Amino acid sequence: MSVFAVLLLAVSGAHGDVVITEMMYNPDGPTLGPDSLYEWVEICNLTDGPVQLGGMILSDRGNGLVLDAYELAPGVRAVIPAHMESFVSAYGDDIPVVSWTGEWPGLSNSSDIITLSDRYGMVLDMVPYTDQWGITEGRRRSAADGTGSSLEKIDIRGPNEAFNWAASVDYDCPRRDPDTGEDKCWGTPGAVNSVE
Repeated sequence: MSVFAVLLLAVSGAHGDVVITEMMYNPDGPTLGPDSLYEWVEICNLTDGPVQLGGMILSDRGNGLVLDAYELAPGVRAVIPAHMESFVSAYGDDIPVVSWTGEWPGLSNSSDIITLSDRYGMVLDMVPYTDQWGITEGRRRSAADGTGSSLEKIDIRGPNEAFNWAASVDYDCPRRDPDTGEDKCWGTPGAVNSVE
């Protein structure tokens, strides 16, 4: 391998170096807010060294955005929010967030393909989710599909297939549903997934 190829690999990363580990694709409107403000995607650095996120691209089948400069330490998770101020107002300012330029992909509430690519267009991770992911026995709908939970990866080094993703479970819910009075969980952004 040439010196140029080694440098390119160090700058661009490799498939699986940084992965998508959680997403809020259909926020619970009554307790969290509209999709356009409260959708988010969590990523994790699975390498042994820091990774520069600047220039990486998060996209779906229609739109994409370019991540701003941000050094993600090994094993650390960060969130890419649809709307920075709304995310911070809901979750607080102690969660690592990555700013971006471009157009938010607008995660579909039924099915979508979310792709994280390096600055050269090489795919680092791709999640082809549907609203059927995370359905538990006895339910007709996934708790991640607009009822307050996020969609979390169970084994973050495992495949992006339905069996390896589940709805987050309630842990420390910041608000109550105005209709039922029950606690609402909005996922585990920036932290270990509740289903890991």
